[in-house]
Amino acid sequence: MDLLMLSSDDLRAALPMAEAVEASKAAFAAQAEGRCVSPLRLGLTVEPAQGMTLVMPAHLPGTGLATKIVSAFPDNASKGIPTVTGLVVVLDEDTGQPMAVLDGAFLTAWRTGAAGGASVDLLAREDAVTGAVLGSGVQAGTQLLALCAVRRLERVRVWSRNPDHAAAFTKRWAPEVDTNLEVAERVEEAVGDADIVLAATSASEPLFDAALLAEGAHLGSAGSHQPHMMEVDPALAACARVFVDDREAVLAEAGELIAAIERGHTVADDWTLLGDVARGVAAGREVPTDRTWFKSVGLAVQDVTAASAAITAARQAGLGQVVRF
Repeated sequence: MDLLMLSSDDLRAALPMAEAVEASKAAFAAQAEGRCVSPLRLGLTVEPAQGMTLVMPAHLPGTGLATKIVSAFPDNASKGIPTVTGLVVVLDEDTGQPMAVLDGAFLTAWRTGAAGGASVDLLAREDAVTGAVLGSGVQAGTQLLALCAVRRLERVRVWSRNPDHAAAFTKRWAPEVDTNLEVAERVEEAVGDADIVLAATSASEPLFDAALLAEGAHLGSAGSHQPHMMEVDPALAACARVFVDDREAVLAEAGELIAAIERGHTVADDWTLLGDVARGVAAGREVPTDRTWFKSVGLAVQDVTAASAAITAARQAGLGQVVRF
């Protein structure tokens, strides 16, 4: 049996961000149509390391079958090793035999950024000129790449709770995007006049008041994926049109929208699936003044569509290593 091994470098070469955005749209559409089988993720807390390991299987008939195992161990930072690691194992749909093993940490970050880009492409105004990225980690970087893959902006302001991290972030990513990156000293400076805001933080409290988001702006939030966490003010749900990747998953994991329901700002039936917008059966932005908010907690089927696209391209380009066993 031959097994294709794809590293982070292989994946980045095989799956440009613009193509990853299209793979995310396909994943959301499949989820909305009910074409994929993807149970809620299984999580295991690992003590005393205060780590967590997640297992996420998914099958999209005709596209792929895969399982991701990803671990987040915060204390790894003090050891000089990555805090998030993982693998995606892709199986043959007909036989169940392993076909490929992919760098799961990279694929997760890449497809999460691509999801933010998909939301921008489907919901943000075409005439947007100013963007904002909240956060300075790997996830924020992929959000920036996806943003710039789908919109040509004059500037993107970067804010982080640690200004030094924001400065390092702009230096790291400036060569890879065709826009001006600026460091915002205050979150209000970043968000206040932004047409598009993408947040990818681990915040447990809202980063800014809902009223700060400008009329006509789009917000994509990919961080704070546990019920006790929130990076967005729940009150935003009362003055924005809310879009989600999956209602069941959001109701279980998205702290902001759980709180928004509890406080009477929204009900789940009012939310629109981004996949329904992607497949043309639901409206996205209806008028230029709409505030739109996409809350993503991540779907296993995103790994399937991204992995499938990457494997096809990698084979055509001769990327990766083949292991026989």
